[in-house]
Amino acid sequence: MPNPRLRTYRTISLCNRFSQPFLRRVLQFHCQFARYNHASLPYADPVPGPEDRIFVAMSGGVDSSFVAHLLASKYVNVTGVYMANWTQPRTPRHEIKRPISSRIRKNPERLRQYLELEERQNKESLELGMSCTETEWNDVREVCQDLNIPAIRLNLEKEYWMEVFQPMIDSYSIGRTPNPDVDCNRYIKFGKLYDQIENIANQQGESKWWLATGHYARTAIRKDTGQTHLLRPKDLTKDQTFYLATVLPSRLHNVLFPMHQYTKKEVRELAVQMKIRTAYKPDSQGLCFVTPTVSAKAAEQAFREGRKISSNTSGYRHFRDFLSEYIPEKEGNIVTYKGVVVGKHPGLWTATIGQRNGITTGKIKEHEEDGPWYVIEKRQETNEIVIAPGRYNKWLLSSAMTCSEWSWLVDDLGTSQIYELAERGKLTVRSRPLQDPMIKVKKVEDLGNGNVRLVFTDKAHGIAPDQYGVLYFGYRVLGGGRTESIELAYRENSKAEEMEHEPERGVDSTSLHI
Repeated sequence: MPNPRLRTYRTISLCNRFSQPFLRRVLQFHCQFARYNHASLPYADPVPGPEDRIFVAMSGGVDSSFVAHLLASKYVNVTGVYMANWTQPRTPRHEIKRPISSRIRKNPERLRQYLELEERQNKESLELGMSCTETEWNDVREVCQDLNIPAIRLNLEKEYWMEVFQPMIDSYSIGRTPNPDVDCNRYIKFGKLYDQIENIANQQGESKWWLATGHYARTAIRKDTGQTHLLRPKDLTKDQTFYLATVLPSRLHNVLFPMHQYTKKEVRELAVQMKIRTAYKPDSQGLCFVTPTVSAKAAEQAFREGRKISSNTSGYRHFRDFLSEYIPEKEGNIVTYKGVVVGKHPGLWTATIGQRNGITTGKIKEHEEDGPWYVIEKRQETNEIVIAPGRYNKWLLSSAMTCSEWSWLVDDLGTSQIYELAERGKLTVRSRPLQDPMIKVKKVEDLGNGNVRLVFTDKAHGIAPDQYGVLYFGYRVLGGGRTESIELAYRENSKAEEMEHEPERGVDSTSLHI
């Protein structure tokens, strides 16, 4: 049998010979497709048995609805499951007063369009005064009715509050930047929800059951070992493996991610062709109670009328407005890296490391550096936000990171093998979702007690504490953990220089408390 990898290389060489743009594009597409498939050759997708019970976790969105349609067309024992995490009614838009920007006020036509949009959304907010949970649950029920499959609603509001929401508020209140979606997957979807589904299956005497979701990720079984691995999907622009990296590996054995073989564009087109009622719903933008879900009916009506609709524009409050309801304001100073006070902030939680601050050079006297200025540090002890000019300034470049609560998804690789892969330059890490290109890792250290240190090949930009680090070996996810601390690259350089030369008098480049 010919070597598929060799065949791919031959095809790549053919790409360079063709001068015809069309033929070159065709061959380049073949190369990309071949690389994706060849990376997956040792794997096989999990396949449920004809009588297996399949629970589809449904959110009322197009992706999970599409998964339900796919599985209901192939299997007879499919059930839709909706988890209610937030039953509080949302704040109507008309109760939130927001200033109209001067750019809109100065343009009569834009002002008219803005006011018309506000009026329409105010009307919708009064008509849809229910919580986002009720809106989503109604869509889930209707989709399940279309498929003639049962729908179950499980209330996990208390668990969500304790495991995800309260830790998120606590983290923001001390100036950190958490990622609640990662915690939701680990502790709720593949934690409490998984446990409740398992109990239902056991009570009903189901010998084999599966949990399917609309995540863009892939669980695959190694053909030679039978082990289940977490892999990246076909559509890398929607890759959600970052959010799944800390899920317990034992939970992945009976999980289905059918979306791994589709792109988002294909899902939208197929959903319209299949007449799925949620086909026109916009993608969710995180927490539904911050940017509420648009109902399937409202989304389709907007599409028919030619109106663009998204979860961002349909939301009734910004995330900062939402957090202000739970975290009291604590005013502090905004200071430059030289200690000059240049403004005030309402709380450390309003800023993120690496975020553009909005202060221009003209507002900062006696500074020759060019702006714009970016947040480089949040000092909890003095309640100060520190800024410096330039997006890629030295205070935002890291050489290593240490993660806590690390979860390994490997059962076939020993510690020495992982160390060797890092030394050979085969591992990469993401410090935020969809980060591209990823950060190359040259060294992995297991510090014990769930702590792992990752040393980068090159400097990495804008890593924030309490985010997550996720380690990859090609398309495969090896594990992930919460970012506990970072090591600034310029400090490493300073240490190396100090060993060779005495520092100049009056210059102390390591005096910042970051």
